Amino acid sequence: MGRRGRILIGIGAVVVIAVLAAVVVAPRVGNALAGADGIHDAAALPRQIQLCGRFWQRDALDRRFTAVAAREAFGGVVVDPGPFGSCPPGPCTAVAQSGACDVVIWVRVGEDAYLDYSLQGGS
Repeated sequence: MGRRGRILIGIGAVVVIAVLAAVVVAPRVGNALAGADGIHDAAALPRQIQLCGRFWQRDALDRRFTAVAAREAFGGVVVDPGPFGSCPPGPCTAVAQSGACDVVIWVRVGEDAYLDYSLQGGS
């Protein structure tokens, strides 16, 4: 293989890496920086997140709810699923609470679309 062949292979490798970065890494970085009010890429959200010292599992059917339907059916708060998300008031935490807490939290995935995550391991 000559010099030209090695250059073409190198260019091909750079193109493949760039495409993978755009398809795989970029949506996850966007989700990490979107915040609770931002719209997250549903395809890039993990099945399980950790928030408030607890683990939360995404709905297996990936059903999307409107804000009104989510509030009326389950209650709960909209959260930031990213690695820097803070624990808002409402969800159950790892620390004992005297009152009731939310066992369902929501992640915004559209203008008026939310995915639910349910508490794992009991309240």
